[in-house]
Amino acid sequence: MKIDYGINKYFEKRKLDTSVKNIYRIINRTINYFDLANEFTDYLKINIDSKNEDYIIGDFVEITKFNDEHFILRNFERISLITKASNTTKKSYIYNDEEQNLASNVNQVFILVAADQRFTLSKFERYLLTFNNMADETIVIISKSDFEENTYKIISEIKRVYSDIKIYQSSIYDEEKMNNIIKLFNKGETSILVASSGAGKSTLTNYLLESKTIETQDVRSDGKGKHTTTSSTIYYSNKTDSYIIDTPGFKIISTNREIDDDILFYKINELSKQCKFNDCKHETEPGCAIHKAINNGEISEELYERYLRNKEREFKINKFLDKKNKKNEIKKNNRRKKCRLRE
Repeated sequence: MKIDYGINKYFEKRKLDTSVKNIYRIINRTINYFDLANEFTDYLKINIDSKNEDYIIGDFVEITKFNDEHFILRNFERISLITKASNTTKKSYIYNDEEQNLASNVNQVFILVAADQRFTLSKFERYLLTFNNMADETIVIISKSDFEENTYKIISEIKRVYSDIKIYQSSIYDEEKMNNIIKLFNKGETSILVASSGAGKSTLTNYLLESKTIETQDVRSDGKGKHTTTSSTIYYSNKTDSYIIDTPGFKIISTNREIDDDILFYKINELSKQCKFNDCKHETEPGCAIHKAINNGEISEELYERYLRNKEREFKINKFLDKKNKKNEIKKNNRRKKCRLRE
């Protein structure tokens, strides 16, 4: 396939005017500048300023030139936006009230869970709830699966509660597993790898690129990952015939976007439609279809408990955001009043 960073496919799908010239894609962003590439693999650097600071990796943009300097003229509509709640020094997730844009125009999200790191089901849930439905497809991979005993334990723990979630394994020391991973990437499309630090994103990317483009480090002795990747970059992989975004590892993971929890609680969501009362909270109400399903062994008590925990988390986040939105509305109204007084 011709390396065009997905520009032609994007224009074809959106039925846009292909005669528009000077179309580039942002393939890297640092603190000070963007790296961009066009369909002819010509590359540009453009400084980041107040006029273009909202552009992110993955954006398709039109470039103009003035006085021998290039500028971003406009951004084309994003078909997807991958975000997470911004990091915070506060411990509670409910204070992560700002979303951090990670990448745009992504078709597949690959969530990596490292077999050599400490695993918790709650963290796994947060990754799925954060990134599910942000792209066409969300795929779970147990990386470093050559740690066979740990891999088996992680898969067993997930499947005990979420039996319908499909899980793949990757190990650069197992050719068969890697061939199966390669088949997961859609040709000509863009995927993003997300995970904790040290989960093996850069190792997997290097394998798919058939090079050591990205620096990697071993996991620390306490099982926590070391930060190696410091910025996201779009790479072309000949093995997958697609574009891959490697991201820095995440310390905190959550989102303030509206969550579709069907990926974890589809059975419960469907059963809730059969409850006697439309506003059933699935606690002590009579005629609750979920409690009936638990008693019948149709769903597990643990799945139900995790469902309630997630609903409580959603309630706290929504309550916090509602409070914040009211404060912002008051500020806007006060500004309007001041403007009227000046007039």
